[in-house]
Amino acid sequence: MAFRSHVTRPFDLSLLSNRLLFGLAGTAGAVALYLWMSQDSFEVLWAPGHVLAGWALARELDPDHQWPALTAGAMAGAWVLLGQPAVSVLAILGLLVAARLVVNTTGRRPLTSDLIGVALVATLISHTRGGWVAGSGLALAIYIDDRMAESSDQRAVVSAAAAALGASVVATAARVFPSRVPDLEPLPVTVMGVVALALLIRQPPEPTSLVDSRIKTPIVLERLHAGRALVGILVFVASILVGPEVAGLAPVLAALTLVLVASEVERFLRRR
Repeated sequence: MAFRSHVTRPFDLSLLSNRLLFGLAGTAGAVALYLWMSQDSFEVLWAPGHVLAGWALARELDPDHQWPALTAGAMAGAWVLLGQPAVSVLAILGLLVAARLVVNTTGRRPLTSDLIGVALVATLISHTRGGWVAGSGLALAIYIDDRMAESSDQRAVVSAAAAALGASVVATAARVFPSRVPDLEPLPVTVMGVVALALLIRQPPEPTSLVDSRIKTPIVLERLHAGRALVGILVFVASILVGPEVAGLAPVLAALTLVLVASEVERFLRRR
């Protein structure tokens, strides 16, 4: 039976940007392997995954431009190769799927199998603090997507509830929730808050990209704005919850900042 999904999509290697992406990931993988064989930490081997995750997250939030995504991927990979802490790839995966659902960059409503899969992902990634935030964000994304669709689907409501419950159960079992209020890092949390606020109140320019479907319709501005706002808020909440480990969110913060910069550049060019 052929695999079907309205949430996932294959890479089109005929596009130069995608070939550049895999070149970046391959380079990061080669450097990571060299560093690891030179007695470096095992964590550097995650560098190619962070390249792909950083690129994908920026692409979902800014489908009109390639350079923010490629830059975000390169920065994420370099961050890990330099031995800096980074939130897990699984948590970033949760964020980008949440963005994809809300922005609806595939142009199709999730299938029942998609909804089950997203609920399972939300559950499985919630064994860390960042993962729990992303998992809860997936539950919200399912519900927001359903509310913004032309017709409501009871399956989406059930899936959103299952995702929220599963994420909370796993987080509780893994003792993710702190027993006391985490020690906040004022400057990073403030920066995260400013970026989240900008994503929330600053509407992006009207998108020109077409959804990835047989029916070539433009991406809806309201959905794009909602997706950006959701991810921004989730990252801000994560920056509070992780406490001293907030440096691990730096690659995600870089991706969101690049998305904002690209929008402002585009807005300026359109006004000329």
